[in-house]
Amino acid sequence: MNIYHADIQIAAARYLGWMPDYIAVTDDDITVSGWALSIWNEPAQLRFLINGADFDQVDRALASPDLLAPFAHIPHAVNSRFFCRHRRDGRPDLFADGFIRLNVTGPFGEHRLSYRTAWYLADPAREPDMPSPAQIERVIGTDNAQIFRLGGATIAKHVEQLLLERFDRPIGSFEAILDWGCGAGRLSRYLTLLSPSVTGIDIDADNVACCDRTLPGARFVHIDLMPPTPFPDGAFDLVIGLSVLTHLDEPVQDAWLEELRRITRPGALLLLSVQGLAQMVFFDTPPTLNLEAHRRGILDTGANDQLQAVLDHPSYYRNVMHSPDYIMTRWSRWFDVLDIIPATAGTQDLVLLRRRAD
Repeated sequence: MNIYHADIQIAAARYLGWMPDYIAVTDDDITVSGWALSIWNEPAQLRFLINGADFDQVDRALASPDLLAPFAHIPHAVNSRFFCRHRRDGRPDLFADGFIRLNVTGPFGEHRLSYRTAWYLADPAREPDMPSPAQIERVIGTDNAQIFRLGGATIAKHVEQLLLERFDRPIGSFEAILDWGCGAGRLSRYLTLLSPSVTGIDIDADNVACCDRTLPGARFVHIDLMPPTPFPDGAFDLVIGLSVLTHLDEPVQDAWLEELRRITRPGALLLLSVQGLAQMVFFDTPPTLNLEAHRRGILDTGANDQLQAVLDHPSYYRNVMHSPDYIMTRWSRWFDVLDIIPATAGTQDLVLLRRRAD
C-alpha cells in the first residue's frame, strides 16, 4: 500500500464521502445518481436522504469499476454507485426555503455537522439566467451548467451553516459581504438569496458584466490584477474567496492578503478556499507534488490557461498548492487563522480567518 495515495483517498472518503453526478427535477419526482463511499459502514448501512428524510427508492451498491482506480484503498469502491428517486406529488414543497438538501449518511442519519457532506440544489424556478458555456468553463473548467449550479448552491449553504455552527450568526447578519473572485456568479447567485448585501469582484471583465446583467440582487466591480481595489478601508465584514489563492503565486498572494486586510473591518471573517487532499483524488494529483508543497509551503506548478482568453498577462493565473502549516503561519501575518476545514468549498478545503483589530 502506498501511504500517500491512501491518505488522499481516505480524505476524500471521510470529508467528502459522496458525490452526485446527475440530478433531475420534474413536477413528479426528483432523481439522483452518483457514488457514495464509506470506510467503516457497509453499503447496506448507508442512508440516502433528501431534506433529512429517506428517499422513496434507493438502488445501492451498483457496479462502479471506474472508481476502483481512484479509490483503490477504500472498501467497496467497486460497488459504490447508487440511484435514488423521491416523489413530489401530494407532498410539501421540497424547495420550501429555496433549496433541497441531499445527503448520504451512516445508519443514524444527520446531525449538526452533517451539512459538511450535504449537496444543495436551488429551486430551478428561482434560478436567474445562466452565464454562457464559455463563461462557466472559465470558472469551473467545464461548461456543465448543472455542476456550476450544484457547486455554487452547495458552497453558499455550507458557508451559511458554518457561520451558524461556529459563530451563531446567520449570513444575513453581515452588513457587507464580498465575493472575491466572483467569476460568472457561481456563488453570488445564491448568496443573493441569503443576503441583500453582496458585492462581487473579479479580474474577468466579461464575467463581471454578465453578473451585473443577470444578478440584480448584488453589485459587481471589475478589478485590476493587482491591488488596490476601489473600496475604502474596513468596507466588508465577510469575505468569501473561492479558488482564488489557488491561482496566485506568493508575491501576488501576499499583496492580495494585505489588501483584504485593508478592506475588512476588525472582527471580519474570511473564508478562502485552497486545494486539499480530498480534491487531489479528482485531478489524479501525484503525491510527489503534495510532498513538495509540504516541503516548500507553497508550490507553483505552472500557468493555468482557463483565463487566457480574457487576460492580457497569460503568466498571471497559476496552479498553486499550499501546505496547512504554511497557511497557519504565513497567513497569520494578516489574520488570525482559525481553522482549515476539509472539503467544505466543493472539493476544496476552506480556510477560516478573522481580521484582527489594529
